Amino acid sequence: MTYLQKIGTDRARITRLTAAGTTNRLGANIIVPAQPAALPPLLVLHGISRNASELTGLFRSEAESCGRMVIVPHFDAANWRFFQRPGRAARPDHALLALLSAVALEHPQFAGPVSLFGHSGGAQLAHRFAMLYPQKVADLHLAAAGWYCLPDRSMAWPCGLAESGDSRDDIWLRRSRAGLTAFLDRTFHIYVGSRDTDRDKTLRQTPELDRIQGRTRLARARLYAATLEQAAQAAGLRPRVALHELAGCGHDVAWAIRHAGLARRVCANAAAEIPPVKITA
Repeated sequence: MTYLQKIGTDRARITRLTAAGTTNRLGANIIVPAQPAALPPLLVLHGISRNASELTGLFRSEAESCGRMVIVPHFDAANWRFFQRPGRAARPDHALLALLSAVALEHPQFAGPVSLFGHSGGAQLAHRFAMLYPQKVADLHLAAAGWYCLPDRSMAWPCGLAESGDSRDDIWLRRSRAGLTAFLDRTFHIYVGSRDTDRDKTLRQTPELDRIQGRTRLARARLYAATLEQAAQAAGLRPRVALHELAGCGHDVAWAIRHAGLARRVCANAAAEIPPVKITA
């Protein structure tokens, strides 16, 4: 079930869409530019601050300037205590699939793969969603994830693709391994602030994670980009991985958008990487 509610009319208008996943409903703001270009939508995933409204405002001008539809889901705390990765506790992947289907019903020309951006916890969800459903994603834009599922067997699931010893993880491991080649054949843009080096309480910290992926988000982003390249080469693919270190930026996504042009970079990089879709009247 879905419903659309118009909540803005000037320039890029904003509509509200709600889709029902298998466990919970998921609402989203849809930014629809006045002059749409022949580009697939950009799906923007917030982190644990759940600042969907703020991101909607920050991406609105970019949506208008590049003519791109932007979809900003809101995983509200009441319904989504956990949303950073699909698992036994929650199925945010199913909710995103339902949301994309709802968008395609309203806008059939946008039924194909999307560009996918996530910040922090949203970057966690973004790359794990793409591992499970690579056919749904044209290109990935991951900003400052706290940690990653490495595309190799250097770490046990959920930090990598080695067995965890818990049979309840097998379904996720099998699915991620099965789609690995298709996942590695995407285009990746990894963004991280040059000052995103704080070991705050929201950063996952274990001796093994610190040793293999690094002690900071900056170090982990660098490691993930390098690991993606190595895994793509091992699979016989041409790596398409770019690491963008944002000078002077910490972990604040709004600051990075306002002062380092993060939203502009994401929209520009996404538009440069993917083929156009056919726009009909």
